[in-house]
Amino acid sequence: MTKLELMLKYVSEHNDFYKKRIKEYGIKDPLDITQWPILTRKELQDNRYNMFSDGYKTKYYNQQLRRQSSSGSTGMPVNVYWDYKDWYASNMSLWRKRLQWYGIKPSDKYCIFTLNAFSIAPEEVRLYFINKPRNLLSFNVSLIQNKSGYEQMAKIINEFEPDWLYIQPFVLNQLIQAYKNLKLEPAKSIRYIESIGEILTSDLRRMGEKFFGVKVTNMYGSEEMNGMAIECPDHHMHVLDENVLIETKDNNNRICRCGSGESIITNLNNMCMPLIRYAQGDIIDVNDIINCRYHNKSSQIKLIRGRAFERLKLGENVELNSYILLEILAEVNNEFDGAITTYRYVFDADNKYMHCYISLNTSKLNWFNNIKSKIISLFMSRKLYDKFSGFEVSLECVEEQTITKRKIIEFI
Repeated sequence: MTKLELMLKYVSEHNDFYKKRIKEYGIKDPLDITQWPILTRKELQDNRYNMFSDGYKTKYYNQQLRRQSSSGSTGMPVNVYWDYKDWYASNMSLWRKRLQWYGIKPSDKYCIFTLNAFSIAPEEVRLYFINKPRNLLSFNVSLIQNKSGYEQMAKIINEFEPDWLYIQPFVLNQLIQAYKNLKLEPAKSIRYIESIGEILTSDLRRMGEKFFGVKVTNMYGSEEMNGMAIECPDHHMHVLDENVLIETKDNNNRICRCGSGESIITNLNNMCMPLIRYAQGDIIDVNDIINCRYHNKSSQIKLIRGRAFERLKLGENVELNSYILLEILAEVNNEFDGAITTYRYVFDADNKYMHCYISLNTSKLNWFNNIKSKIISLFMSRKLYDKFSGFEVSLECVEEQTITKRKIIEFI
């Protein structure tokens, strides 16, 4: 049996949620992936406590599972739970490629820029970071509102002397500008940069490689799935077939292993909360197996579209990056037990007016005033509230089909 067939056999025998789907959709051969329906983000959100396989709900109640939260650039937050052994297995294929192609080991020193700053109030210039474990330096970028924060970050990175950076393109660009402003050379210890979370433009890649003198590689992953594809040194983005099956759904709702359309992902390692044909929300182009000197047995992702983040200019020396918009609502959801089901921001750039629209779980609609107050207080605590000419939080109902096509920030 293939790894995919083993997963499909497992869920058909040990997961009540998928047993019901087999009956509901009339699946005759559970080992045939083409017979399975798409799992939408909303279905995952609504059923997140009903999708545990046999034996894992007890681990959930005993807090023995790893929770991965995705704020979601589509405006629909979700949680996915993992048994730790499966989580490590899921990440193993990515680490193997890092070692094979770039000489990067898990024990090497590295920096990431995805640290949450829940309940942290910024000062005039605030940089929040943690050096734990010893080989990992984690930064929060949502609190940085001007170039001084990035300049401080550059100095700290140089003191840490990392082997590599796990970084979003937006942050990479800001970091390069900070080094240039300071007339400071980057740490000579850096020998690899991995770009994640957004579209890496060819111009930024060239600028990063020239400035740091190392390879800048694109990695495609998500909180729900972990690593899904990574570029080889020849810039072919190989799918990590040991971790995921990637399909695409075109405009005619046809699903295939190659072509252009919405990414449909099946994770091959998460036995705790399996995701079978999950609509990831990205728009991608996938090629069939290609000839490559580094890896000639995998399919290739040619293009990833629709993951770029925006930033807002709020004043002479103040910029608001959209990570903080995601983080604020993630913190609210963490406090209010996932009450927010969808969200979006609409920004009037001319008048500097921000409107936050949220939808709530129907059982928690009476929490709206408290949630609204919490959102406003978080903007105030981060010294952002008075940067807008107006700021409003409203309750709305959003159709799922609409939200999947919506960016986290809309400009009017």
